[in-house]
Amino acid sequence: MSIGRIVIIGAGAVGAGTAAELALRGREHLLIGRGEQIRHIAAHGLSYRRPDGVTQVPITTCEGIEAAELQPEDLLIMATKTQHVEEASQQVAWKSVGEGTAATDLPILTLQNGMEAERILLRRFERVYGGSILIPASYTRTGEVISGAAPKIATFVLGRAPRGLDDTAEQIADLLRGIDWLVQTSDDVIRWKARKLLHSVKNGLELLNTDDEARQRAGKALSAEARAVFDAAGIDPADDAERTVDLSQFQVDERSGYSPGQQSTWQSFTRGASSHEADYLNGQIVLLGRELGVPTPVNAALQRALGEAWLHGQRPGEIPAAGVLAAI
Repeated sequence: MSIGRIVIIGAGAVGAGTAAELALRGREHLLIGRGEQIRHIAAHGLSYRRPDGVTQVPITTCEGIEAAELQPEDLLIMATKTQHVEEASQQVAWKSVGEGTAATDLPILTLQNGMEAERILLRRFERVYGGSILIPASYTRTGEVISGAAPKIATFVLGRAPRGLDDTAEQIADLLRGIDWLVQTSDDVIRWKARKLLHSVKNGLELLNTDDEARQRAGKALSAEARAVFDAAGIDPADDAERTVDLSQFQVDERSGYSPGQQSTWQSFTRGASSHEADYLNGQIVLLGRELGVPTPVNAALQRALGEAWLHGQRPGEIPAAGVLAAI
C-alpha cells in the first residue's frame, strides 16, 4: 500500500500540531476533532508556536468522525487520549472507504501513552502500528498549540502492534521523519511503551499540592511498583542504550514558550477536562498488579487522588498529596 492522505483523529497538542506540520509541507491531511477547538481551527487556522515564532496555519478539518469521508489510501492516526480510543474506534472502524472495504481495513497509528490503545484497536483493526513518543507540546488555550523542541519536534519508536515490522511501518516512519520527527523502528514496540510508562506514571505528581522532595519520593515509588509489575508479567522495558537516534537534535527550546513539567495530565486539568488518562497510566499498573498479585498502593493512591480531584473540580496545585504520601 502507498500512503495517501493522513487522517488525524484528535485535535489536541499532538494531533493538531502534527496536522500543522503536514499542512506547512503541503501534505494532504484531515484533522478530525470536536467542540470549540476544531471549530476555532476550521474558522481561523491553528496558532502554532515554535521556537522560531508563531504561524497561523490553515488546516483541513472535520467536526466529528461521523462527518468524515474516508479514502482507500488513508493512513489513520489516533491522537486522542487513551480514554477516548474505544469510542473513537467504534465510530470510525466500520465507515465505508470504498466498495467492499471499510476503515477497519486501513492502517492505524497510535500516539497514546500507556499500553492499552493498541489492544483496544486490535479488536477492530488488523493493521495497528504502535509508538512510544516523546514530544514537548502543550494545548491549554483554544486554537493554540505550543511545540517546544528543536530542531526535531519529537522522538518516536515505531513498530507494528503487538510486534513486528513491515513495509507500511517503514512508510510511516519516513512520513514522520519528513515532518522533523526522530524515528527509529522496532519489532517489539511494546517494550518501548513499557519504558515510557515507567516515567508516565509520575505525570500526575505535577498536580499535587506538595514540595519537590515529596514528589521525588513518590515518583521513585511509582516507578518501582511499575517495574515490579513488569517483572512479574515478563515484560522487559527497553533501555536507553537501545536508542539509535541522535537525541542531541531533540531539545526543548525556551523561545517556544513551552514550560517543562506541564505534561498531558496537567494540561487536561488546566482546561477542565477529565482526569481519566490516569486510569491508563497509573491504572494500567494497578490492573496488572491486581491480575498478577503484585501490590501497587502508590499508583492506586495517585489514581484515586486524581479521580476525586476531577469530581470536585480541583485544578493543578489544589490536589492534596496526603493519600499518595501515606501509601509509600
